[in-house]
Amino acid sequence: MPADEAQRFVASHSFWYHRMYLGNGQYTMPNPVHADIIWRRAKPAVPEDLRGASVLDLGCNAGFFSTMMRFHGAGRIVGVEPWDIFVDQANVIKRVWGMDDIDYRLMDAHDIGQISETFDLVVFCGLLYHLENPFQVIRQIGRLCADAVIVETEVIPEDPRNRVAVRLGEFGKVKLTTSARGFMKFIEGTELNGDASNWWVPDTECVLAMLRVAGFKYFSKPVYPIEGRLLLIASKNQSSLLNLSHLK
Repeated sequence: MPADEAQRFVASHSFWYHRMYLGNGQYTMPNPVHADIIWRRAKPAVPEDLRGASVLDLGCNAGFFSTMMRFHGAGRIVGVEPWDIFVDQANVIKRVWGMDDIDYRLMDAHDIGQISETFDLVVFCGLLYHLENPFQVIRQIGRLCADAVIVETEVIPEDPRNRVAVRLGEFGKVKLTTSARGFMKFIEGTELNGDASNWWVPDTECVLAMLRVAGFKYFSKPVYPIEGRLLLIASKNQSSLLNLSHLK
């Protein structure tokens, strides 16, 4: 994209979340952002050649992760995004990179049950805590994903002070039990980052448990790129397309 055209394109949108290269020294944002940090940590787990693997990118925004997956040889790519401004951005950027066959769809993640095809890989980054019904979506990811999912989300940090008293136990032996993990906090209003689109913050064990129930059996070591953010890979297959041990 010529520099002047790129500058007009960037200025025509009031908000950008992904830093994308447009050619001729022009980027959508001047400095690396959160998605760049996540990709730097996840990239070692992604083979240089994905051999045409299919990818579902949930909350794809301007298409950063979809574009990175195509660079690594992914074939069929579907990006799901509920905000039309970001779908518009993604559709222009895919043409800049000659990736016209990436299929970006204006769709809420809660509606992915309408998708009838399955995918080798799912990208589920920066979205879980924005969902009103996260477990519903994770169950659908389990249905749609044949191999592995990359998960990145806001989490409750591991802390020895974390405690929840809850009734647990087998039938007839239920008693109030103190638990240190496996819970999720509901976010009301704008108490997290002044953002009314945030709904839930789980802890790591809660994320792992939901993924296990959804059918995922093998997990990378959880990593925390910044405080309060979790990155992990979960797979249904012991021999996954992704190198779970290489997550940094």
